[in-house]
Amino acid sequence: IDMMSLNSQLLDAIQQKVNLSQQLEAWQDDMHRVIDQQLMDKHPKEWSQLAYSFSSGSGAKRSGEEPVGAEGNRLFSFFKKN
Repeated sequence: IDMMSLNSQLLDAIQQKVNLSQQLEAWQDDMHRVIDQQLMDKHPKEWSQLAYSFSSGSGAKRSGEEPVGAEGNRLFSFFKKN
């Protein structure tokens, strides 16, 4: 019985760690979006030049990154998951 109880506690701890890891990842994504948005608001000219260089193919965009303006769909997704 003690072994079953310990296994159950271990599984609960693992599930909690997985949940916390997912929340942390969502929070990090949200913070990147917030920082990007603040940078775009402060320096719109530089961002428009950067966007132009990406669209012309001379820039290297990070794999899996969402286009500018798509952050509204996932903004603060950390808070939505709870």
